[in-house]
Amino acid sequence: MAFGWILIGGFIAFILLLLAKDEYYDRQEKKKRMELRAEIVWPVTITAEMGVLQGKTINISASGALLYCPDQVSLSEIVRLTLKPPVRAPLEITAEVVRTNVQSAEDEDPPQGIAVRFIIISEKDRQFISFSVYDHPRGERFPEHSLYTPAKPSQKATTFLPKSGR
Repeated sequence: MAFGWILIGGFIAFILLLLAKDEYYDRQEKKKRMELRAEIVWPVTITAEMGVLQGKTINISASGALLYCPDQVSLSEIVRLTLKPPVRAPLEITAEVVRTNVQSAEDEDPPQGIAVRFIIISEKDRQFISFSVYDHPRGERFPEHSLYTPAKPSQKATTFLPKSGR
């Protein structure tokens, strides 16, 4: 009789373990896309096993990015990214390729997008990306030369000051 109770207890523990595992994976899936993402285009240099490749970001978050790259890299490959935002020094990031052959443009054949997950990134660089994404207007896409680029010398800045004597 005791053996029967042990068997039932073991079966219940096994079922609870399976339920906990499913809950864990569900949370991980939801967590993947919790980061705010923006369509920010920055030039990027990708150092991969096949060599140095040039590309650009299509969209970015603090935890990863979708990149346009004319050459494909291997799935699960660890790559070194050098992101070049126009207003600061380049960001050096180590990332894992999590998807390849992603359609990055409607008329693109074959697809040339790769999705990466940031593995090693300094807190300062992560904050810069987070602030850039947060400040980026939703639903608008800007080319790399217009996003956060300082005004040209020929453009005058206008300062609005309250009129004195009020």
